[in-house]
Amino acid sequence: MISKRGIIVWISAFVTFLAIMASFSMAVLLVNEGAGAIVTPYILGNIAGALSVEIYLWMSITFTFIFLGITCILIYLKQPPDPEIVKLLLKVGGNLAALRKTQENSITEIAEQIEYGRKINQKFFSTVSSDLKEDKKETMEILANHRKAFKKVRTDLISTIETKATETGEKMSADLKKQETVMLGVKRLSEEGTTDLKNQRAELEEIKLRLERIEGNMVPNQANLKSLDNPEDIKGIGPALGKELRTLGVTSVGDFLTTDPSVIGEKTRISKEMAENLQASAQLMMIPGVDSNDAELLIESGIKSRKELAAHELIQLSRRVGEIAKIYVDQGKISKEDYPTIEEISAWIRNAR
Repeated sequence: MISKRGIIVWISAFVTFLAIMASFSMAVLLVNEGAGAIVTPYILGNIAGALSVEIYLWMSITFTFIFLGITCILIYLKQPPDPEIVKLLLKVGGNLAALRKTQENSITEIAEQIEYGRKINQKFFSTVSSDLKEDKKETMEILANHRKAFKKVRTDLISTIETKATETGEKMSADLKKQETVMLGVKRLSEEGTTDLKNQRAELEEIKLRLERIEGNMVPNQANLKSLDNPEDIKGIGPALGKELRTLGVTSVGDFLTTDPSVIGEKTRISKEMAENLQASAQLMMIPGVDSNDAELLIESGIKSRKELAAHELIQLSRRVGEIAKIYVDQGKISKEDYPTIEEISAWIRNAR
């Protein structure tokens, strides 16, 4: 419920507000109308009549401060305490006192429990520390004994190893000296054997050459190409050209030699000149001792038939063939082993006749 004091405070505050508004209104009017303006208030006009703006402004300000002071005095004036509130506060105070006492008792119990636990822990840790010290002492003694034993074993082991190593080294040194002596003897025998082997190999090579010469003189050389061989056996004729030659009826080396080179050049992929060179190569390869490389050397020397080879002088032909063979060796067409000797060229001429 709203008390009388509250109603009076609200009325005083409202009147203060009206006085403030009147002061503000007069200040605005003073600024707009200027000094000396006459105004008739709504309430005071019936009593005081018309007033100047300055007087009304000062009156409004005075009433504002008066009513503002009254309002403040009413607000801050000490009131008698409410019995209900006093009872409530006393009850709360009693509860707080009981709660404080309960908390103090709880704190005391907790402190006692903590102290008891601290004593128990202190006793436990004291016992553990004592046990650890004893165990540490025993462990250190055991480690010291083990260290002494290990040191003794290590010393004995090192001594034994050194003794064995010395004995083994001396024995190995003696064995190495013996082996060195044996190796020197073996090396000497090996060198002597190597010399003997070289001499024997040279003798065997000489005997082999003699046998080959004797065999060459006793056994006539066979021709590398015969008339009944296939045309493909001629160097320079492959499967494709051989097939074309067979369509012309050329099935053997003899047929190839007797066929007109003009016909071969006209009916096959090769020219007439190529056909003539192939026929010359085939004719020369039919001479015993002349292979494809030899035939090529002879053709390059200007010899294309058996008759021409038989008519040549040995030294002159050897010189010409040797010059061409040297060029072929430099170009890699033939190897040094295929380089014809004078004896071989002499055999060619002899067999061609």
